[in-house]
Amino acid sequence: MKWNKKYALGIAVIDAQHKQLFHINDELEAGLQTGIRPEELDAMLTRLGKYAVRHFTLEEKHMAATEYPGLVEQQEAHRSFTARFAEIRDDFTKNGMTGTIINTLQGELTDWIREHVTIMDQQFGKYYNEQQ
Repeated sequence: MKWNKKYALGIAVIDAQHKQLFHINDELEAGLQTGIRPEELDAMLTRLGKYAVRHFTLEEKHMAATEYPGLVEQQEAHRSFTARFAEIRDDFTKNGMTGTIINTLQGELTDWIREHVTIMDQQFGKYYNEQQ
């Protein structure tokens, strides 16, 4: 999936972070086409882990500040994302780079963008902008 202005929430810092996530996904897709080295996948998993901590903390802070009614659901989704990618990272650490790991990562990341960023986060963006 490619970043599109229609995915913007209207919160500049969160939109910038979402763009980073789309960029990571683009890099992974390009790596699947041209061949990705284990150290590149390792770096990507590290970036995803750091991204999740930084982004989810900021996003939840904005949600709490506006008393967003979907905060608990968002927190649960964020925990699920973090746990799932920790599993993928552990699998990579134990077994090295495999086709299964790459395909799982690509599928999970694309699904997250499609289902969370472009749907759940859009609901928050609408709510946030109505509160301003």
